[in-house]
Amino acid sequence: MKKKIATLLIVGILSLSLIACGGESDSSSDDTTKTESTEETQSEVTYQTILDDYTKQIQDATPGLIEEYNAESADKANDLNALAELSNSKVEKLAEICNTGVEEMAELMTKSGDEYETYEEWAGKLQDVYMEYAAQITDAYTNSTSGMSTEDLMNSLESLQQ
Repeated sequence: MKKKIATLLIVGILSLSLIACGGESDSSSDDTTKTESTEETQSEVTYQTILDDYTKQIQDATPGLIEEYNAESADKANDLNALAELSNSKVEKLAEICNTGVEEMAELMTKSGDEYETYEEWAGKLQDVYMEYAAQITDAYTNSTSGMSTEDLMNSLESLQQ
């Protein structure tokens, strides 16, 4: 029982840490994706199959999120803060995918009685994938701010201090 409680606490902490920079969480996360991936891998769920499934979901989602960012950023071209919020909202969507995968790994650890270190290693691999693809969205943000004038940058920074 203590092991289950510890596992749930760890999953909660990892989930919060992944979305902490992303702002508010959208409670309407894509439960369909979790259901579909669970049905596809019911025959033999392993850490590797979970990693592969959620890596693919992150890879597939990233180009669309970058396109969304680029399209939506045009309206906010001179507002550094608005661009940062927009970027964070796109990164948060990848974090939600990663969190779901990490939760499945925690469930697998609990179900199979694996050591926490095993779970931690595999969850870390998925988090590395998340970070790699989140960086692509952050790069889109950086590119969109590179054309801002010094005056616009200064105005955005001043609004942060207020």
